[in-house]
Amino acid sequence: MKQIEVFVVSVYQNASGNKKEIKELRTEMRSHLLEAVHELKKEGKSEQEAVQLAIERFGGEQELRYEISQLYHKQKLFAKGVLFAALTVLIVSIFSFQILYQRDYLNSHDFPHRFNEKIIDSLKDHESITEEVKKEVESIIQSNKRVHKIEIYYTKGLEGDDLFNYLENSKPIYSYSEEDDSPKWLWAGYSRGGNGMGNWFVYTSAFGYYVISFLILILGIALYWALFTIWAIIFAFHTTRKVSVLWTLIFLFFNIFGFVVFLVTCKKRLAE
Repeated sequence: MKQIEVFVVSVYQNASGNKKEIKELRTEMRSHLLEAVHELKKEGKSEQEAVQLAIERFGGEQELRYEISQLYHKQKLFAKGVLFAALTVLIVSIFSFQILYQRDYLNSHDFPHRFNEKIIDSLKDHESITEEVKKEVESIIQSNKRVHKIEIYYTKGLEGDDLFNYLENSKPIYSYSEEDDSPKWLWAGYSRGGNGMGNWFVYTSAFGYYVISFLILILGIALYWALFTIWAIIFAFHTTRKVSVLWTLIFLFFNIFGFVVFLVTCKKRLAE
C-alpha cells in the first residue's frame, strides 16, 4: 500500500542514527500499520478508510517524527554523557594521584634529609640545646606544615655500630611533635628520615596522604572501567541492534582494547 509506505518513509526521513536499526524500525512500523489496515477492512471499512484510520490511530506524522527524533537525541546525549563521565573520572583520578604522590611521596626522599640539615646547621657546634637554639629549631620546624615529629640526639664521638646502637636505645635530648589534625578517613601516612653531622643526629617524621592517593587512583580507574563498559555496550547495540554475552564480557574484561576489536570486527563485516 503506497500510502502506508509514504507515511513510514516520511516519519523516519530525518531520523539520525544507525541505518540498520532505522530500517528495522521502519519495517516494524509498516507491519503494525498493515495489520491494523487488515483488521479495519474486516470490520467493513474500505481500503482508503482503513489506511487513514490506521495512520490516525498510530499517531500523526509530525508527532511521530518529533517523538522519534527526540528519542534518538536523548539516546545520543545519554551515550555521550556516559563516555564523557568515564573519561573525566579517569583524567581527574590520574591527575589527583600524580599531585598527591609527587607532593607526599617522591619529595619525601629528599625532604627529611634537607630539612634535617637546616636543623643541624642551627645547632652548629653547641654542646647542648639552649633556649635560644630551641626557639630557632622550633621556628624551622613550624615553617614546614608536613613535619609531624622531630627527634634530636647528641652523638659526639659516635660512629658506625656505636652510633646506631645509641640511636636505637637512647632517648632524644630534644623532641618536638605536631598533632596530625587531618580527618582519619584520609588515612595520612608517615615517612621518617634521619641524618647526622658533627655532634648531632636528627630524625624527622613527615606525614602525607599516600594511602588516599592510591585509593583515589584505584577507585577512579574502577569507575572509569564500569562507565566505559556501559558506553561500549550502548554503542554496540546501536551499531548491530544486539549485543551478545560474549561482547559484553569482552568489553568488561578488556575495556578499550575489547572495543577496538569490536570496531575492527564490525568493519570487516560491513566490507563483506
